[in-house]
Amino acid sequence: MPVTITAFERSPDGGRGLARDTRVRWALEEVGQPYEVRLISFKAMKEPAHLAIHPFGQIPTYEEDGLALFETGAIVLHIAERHAGLLPAETNARARAIGWMFAALNTVEPPILEFTTARVFEADKPWSRERLPLAEAPVHVRLRQLSAPASATPIGSTARSARAI
Repeated sequence: MPVTITAFERSPDGGRGLARDTRVRWALEEVGQPYEVRLISFKAMKEPAHLAIHPFGQIPTYEEDGLALFETGAIVLHIAERHAGLLPAETNARARAIGWMFAALNTVEPPILEFTTARVFEADKPWSRERLPLAEAPVHVRLRQLSAPASATPIGSTARSARAI
């Protein structure tokens, strides 16, 4: 049974992967794993059949041989653990790479999504003009932290050691 992932049926890109399914598609393509895409409507995402796979009624989902996964990070980690090439083989390097994956999802992405929401989906609100700089500032903080040279990290800190993967 081939891998099947879900994507939005009606999105600006026509369900071609410019939403949360992008990372999953990218991982599958990087490892050469064929997959099928099941396009799903916003209404269908909230119906029992989809909620049985993704309890939050979102995309993407991943199904293969009786295994159903949700959450992009979990799906990409599963793909990376099953196929060579996405994670380093050496134990410590592998752990650092996984740490950076979690950082991307839990530390870097949230302020970017908050800014995107403010700029795209709340732009017409009367308070948007005041909110936008407040949403943008944390994005710059995170990007500066990522751009800082490794030598800027205090000695003994492991915060930048992942860059040596």
